[in-house]
Amino acid sequence: MTALVLTETTPVHAPPELVWATLSDVVAWVDWLPTVSAVRPLEGSALVLGARYRIEQPRLRPATWVVTALDPPRCFVWEVRSFGMRIVAEHSVRPCSHDGSELELRMIFDGLLGGLIGRAYRGITRQYLALEAQSLRGRVEDAMTFALGRERA
Repeated sequence: MTALVLTETTPVHAPPELVWATLSDVVAWVDWLPTVSAVRPLEGSALVLGARYRIEQPRLRPATWVVTALDPPRCFVWEVRSFGMRIVAEHSVRPCSHDGSELELRMIFDGLLGGLIGRAYRGITRQYLALEAQSLRGRVEDAMTFALGRERA
């Protein structure tokens, strides 16, 4: 069966370094991301190649994600494997415009059962990708506004 790819892209009015700092601090996601209820690092909290994290999300089964690609401050990829499928989550930050960034979140459902499972979870996956992009954007832009306000005071 063909892989299913779902993507959410959003502009962020903040430099890529600030977006990356928030995105790559995966252990802190529970503090601001409503789609994540727990992140438990299994080998230390640093985001490094091969690191494993146990993630719990509302309405989904807990899963252990393994970091398979890391290119700071641009992107990281992690994946979870189960019988007959692989789910890949790509997280990318690109510079755009004057002082802004573009955030791209992508989920790929692959493998014998991946496309089928992906289609079954397409609605919640799209909803979560959109909410995650909006939440990260809000978190980073709020931090920028706060920092700029402190500089002017």
